[in-house]
Amino acid sequence: MLTLFAAIKPPSDILDAVEDVQKGIEGVNWTPRDNLHITVGYFGAVEDKYAEILDHELARSPGTGFDLRLRGADIFGNSRPHSLWLGVEKSPALTALHKHIRRAAKRSNIDMEARNFVPHLTLAYLRRHTPKDDLTRYIRRHIQFKPKPFLIDKFALYSSHHQKHAPNIYKKQANYPLLG
Repeated sequence: MLTLFAAIKPPSDILDAVEDVQKGIEGVNWTPRDNLHITVGYFGAVEDKYAEILDHELARSPGTGFDLRLRGADIFGNSRPHSLWLGVEKSPALTALHKHIRRAAKRSNIDMEARNFVPHLTLAYLRRHTPKDDLTRYIRRHIQFKPKPFLIDKFALYSSHHQKHAPNIYKKQANYPLLG
């Protein structure tokens, strides 16, 4: 059984820009470059037989390529912040890709998480005692962060392997090209 998610990996020049803003706060666990991604669908623990069906369903007409752009920093967990992230500009094509992934999961008898889709790239995970003033200053400083748009011409299925005292290890299981 694997823990699976579908994600987009930004190109190298965008990851360079992201790494440039991963500093300035004490008490956070910055996401390593290799783990930076935009989740398009989280499936959780999936039995092997359903993972094979999911792979087939994800490959069925996933859509065409599109441009995407990161924008501004924010946090999840207002009363008890737990992660710092960069948003993604609104994109009908990204929303359509997310819907395709949800339909693929449903056809594969996989229950995806029910949370609203909030596309983002996680910059850091916060420790319990990360000073809120530091977070507020960071968000103000990076609210206008907006690197150039980048082409999304594929997404991938990844497995996540939990590490107790280190960042999770993500392994690419399959690529799905977005044609056109």
